Amino acid sequence: MALRPLLILMCVYLGLTLSGLHAMAALLSDFIELWGLNNTEAGWLNSSQYFAYVAAVPIIALSDRIDAKRLMLVGTIFNIFGYLGFALLADGLWSGVAFRILQGVGFALTYMPGVKAITDRVTPAQRGRATSIYISSFATTTSFSLIVGGMIADAYSWREAFYLPALTNAIAGILILTALPSVAPEPTRGPRRALLDFRDELRDPTIRGYVIAATMHTVELLAVRGWTVVFLIVASERWDWLDQTTIYAIATFLILIGMPCSMIGGEIGHRRGFAYASMMAMLFSAIACAFVGFAIAWPLWVFIGLVLMHNIFVLADSGALNGGAAESAPNERRGATVTLMAFANALGSLIGPVLFGFVLDMAGGRQEPVAWGLAFFTISVCVMIGVFALKTGMRSASAVRR
Repeated sequence: MALRPLLILMCVYLGLTLSGLHAMAALLSDFIELWGLNNTEAGWLNSSQYFAYVAAVPIIALSDRIDAKRLMLVGTIFNIFGYLGFALLADGLWSGVAFRILQGVGFALTYMPGVKAITDRVTPAQRGRATSIYISSFATTTSFSLIVGGMIADAYSWREAFYLPALTNAIAGILILTALPSVAPEPTRGPRRALLDFRDELRDPTIRGYVIAATMHTVELLAVRGWTVVFLIVASERWDWLDQTTIYAIATFLILIGMPCSMIGGEIGHRRGFAYASMMAMLFSAIACAFVGFAIAWPLWVFIGLVLMHNIFVLADSGALNGGAAESAPNERRGATVTLMAFANALGSLIGPVLFGFVLDMAGGRQEPVAWGLAFFTISVCVMIGVFALKTGMRSASAVRR
């Protein structure tokens, strides 16, 4: 299959499977009121699907032994039951968490196995750029889940907002079953290692740096995505300038601007080095993140400027991080490297929203500007840890080559 139709197919598939990913973020303030949640509990409801993502990630290592297409099909089935069950049966924190966990397994078996499906079907020279484009489309495909989920909930109820992703995942499964050619995994050179043996990857300073950086990037990304709507609602109460539908539209726009930024970051990485592009994007994102929460108490133009700056850079490193990891991995262990990156994404996704909500609670709650400032500042520190890890990994790798 040629590169262009393959990428179109995979990006459409990704959009269909992720159509409900940020519906929870859009409706989080509603669930806080409806189910009487505190900020930490809201963080758990938002990130519980990523708990399952962490647990399900080792399954992705099977893509070194079977076609990743099979995992993607299983993932759509989990998504169908997760979203449909949430729409029909969720009535409180723990029932909601249960169905969010099913959604998390579905996310784990659809998103990152898509990377392996692509790299198995393109030439080595195309892998970095192809992976970067696929990962970059994440922003566009997920942005519509926020505004569509919010608008359906406003027009009907929150339950109807979760029926749509169940339907689109069924379509995605049919599409990938019929349109994606099957391939056999490349044979392993030498003796076959244990499926979850990641010692070689973790000993590689370059891959290790990318894995740690990806974890911290996702801590930031999911904290921001999970709390942006609530953040904007609190800000709108301070300035009395936004209604709920406008907030959904702004939050969608903030996610959408991430796609071109991620693609630009990936293209810079392709030309200047993926590690360089990742570190620069993370550095600028961390700077904006350190101040954006405090800006809720500052003049409106400063608030708007920092929110825009943060959301421009928060995804600019995504394509570069995954492209760099894919390019660094040996052919026979690409599945293991993809699994480690998926684990990094899962762990960061689990930590980010809960950590953010916990700091909000500890610092005084959603109505305290300093609480938002400290929550965002905490996330900024995490991003800088990722920058340091990637810089250290590249320096170590360079010293080894000498």
